Amino acid sequence: CDTWCIAACFRCELGGFNGGFSETGLCILDVTNKSSIQQLACLQYSNPSYSHQGWLTEDRQYFYLNDELDEQDFGTLTTTRIIDVSDLSNPVQVGTFTSGSTSTDHNLYVKDNLIYEANYRSGLRVFDATNPTSPIQVAYFDTWPDDDSSSLNGLWSVYPYFNSGTIIGSDLERGLFVWQGSQISMSLVGDAPELIDPAGG
Repeated sequence: CDTWCIAACFRCELGGFNGGFSETGLCILDVTNKSSIQQLACLQYSNPSYSHQGWLTEDRQYFYLNDELDEQDFGTLTTTRIIDVSDLSNPVQVGTFTSGSTSTDHNLYVKDNLIYEANYRSGLRVFDATNPTSPIQVAYFDTWPDDDSSSLNGLWSVYPYFNSGTIIGSDLERGLFVWQGSQISMSLVGDAPELIDPAGG
């Protein structure tokens, strides 16, 4: 970890202060001097419920934050907050993104402009964050196909950092999932048809 990482600590749950339930948001701490940790800033966002977990973009300009209970408490779609942390003393929420599901977002990690997010009952959701303020879902694998409710079952966390490209996920009821990603390129020979015969061809 380099100097920047050591000097700044991002606290989602505010666990040492209130367990994540009140004054819910993101606090940024200066931990350069371990015996005298200083709070640089605290951002509280609208409609908070339980600020749980988040991860920085690889360029460290944005922080993606999961609120674990907003879907359950407010009936919203799965919502992840996007916070501009380019100025550590002045974090600003610049947007949100969603898979369009109603499940609870839990743990997410960023690798190579992709966000790998464990969304409990809607499983693994992968977003392309090439534009970091407008991530777009590009893949998913539902480990709980029964429904997408906001209950706390299903895929709890995911780990995308193996050199092999293998991704693993921990599902509370169904155990370990292992995925191997690949890219597929397709091109048409000739013009695209207006209609595709459902019988094939």
